Amino acid sequence: MEPPAPRRRVTIVDVARHAQVSTTAVSKVLRNAYGASPEMRAKVRRAIDELGYRPHAGARGLRGQTYTIGVMLPDIRNPFFPEILDGITASLEDTEYQVFLGPGCNGEKAEARVTEAMIDRGMDGIILVAPVSSRDHLERVGTVVPTVVVGRHGSSPAYDTVADDDVEGAALIVGHFAALGHRRIAHIEHHETDPTRLTEMPNARRADGYRQAMRDQGLEEWIDVVSTSYTQEGGYRGAQELLARPVRPTAVFAGADIVAMGVLEAVAEAGLSVPGDLSVAGYDNTTFAAFGPISLTSVDQAGHELGRNAVRLLLERITDRGRRSAQVILSPTLVTRRSTARLAE
Repeated sequence: MEPPAPRRRVTIVDVARHAQVSTTAVSKVLRNAYGASPEMRAKVRRAIDELGYRPHAGARGLRGQTYTIGVMLPDIRNPFFPEILDGITASLEDTEYQVFLGPGCNGEKAEARVTEAMIDRGMDGIILVAPVSSRDHLERVGTVVPTVVVGRHGSSPAYDTVADDDVEGAALIVGHFAALGHRRIAHIEHHETDPTRLTEMPNARRADGYRQAMRDQGLEEWIDVVSTSYTQEGGYRGAQELLARPVRPTAVFAGADIVAMGVLEAVAEAGLSVPGDLSVAGYDNTTFAAFGPISLTSVDQAGHELGRNAVRLLLERITDRGRRSAQVILSPTLVTRRSTARLAE
């Protein structure tokens, strides 16, 4: 029995004929470009679905566009980063762009391998989430391919940035603790020594914001910072160090929710309770912060909005490589839960 003849691939011309529009109109819809009315978009989308049209990636690449976007995540175990990814994928839902992920593994060499692989594969744009790479490397990437850096401060003409106001977020937590009567408020930060990252990375901005907020609240003499890492293990070790103080703090600002998880573990292991013996607050407002048994007070930096804004800027830069770079700073909010309480008299 002879095999059936291969089915001819559906082309953009077929879609245009089926939808009774021009190929230019179909192209605009596929690129999510301006100039296509909602009615035309609906007609083209319906034709695409009915014909089973799929753009040919190889042909697109030869024309200079592959409709692929690379996203580098530094640590796939951190529950906050998937929220940024959700914002990215939701914003691309009605476009032909596909997202490809690469793990940065919190290291400059790993990040370089990922970004170079994305460039080598002709991706139309790259979103780098909280990269630790040098500014020189980021600028080299940005000059080769449209790039948006998420979760890192600073600016460059080579790439756009989207970040949370980390100084304000830290002030929200310190102000919350102070309003509850706490004075001995400690902070667990991510250890950093690189001069550039000390000015640009969110962990450094949060630590600076903590110190400034403590001074603003008249609590400078109680400033207490432990440097570990933005991991659960880092939070655990940091809490152990704080609990071993001759006079231990009554409140702890963990630099990230994942750090707060380690703090909660250490407090329970020491036979203490939250918030009875120690109030704890995190940062990121991840899904498990709202989990009933945890109920963690946390700063919400709107991960979904970070991702959405990153896509908006990236598509604009793909369309117009010559435009001036943009910096978007989002305002955080504080979500209070049961892990923080008024200081017992």
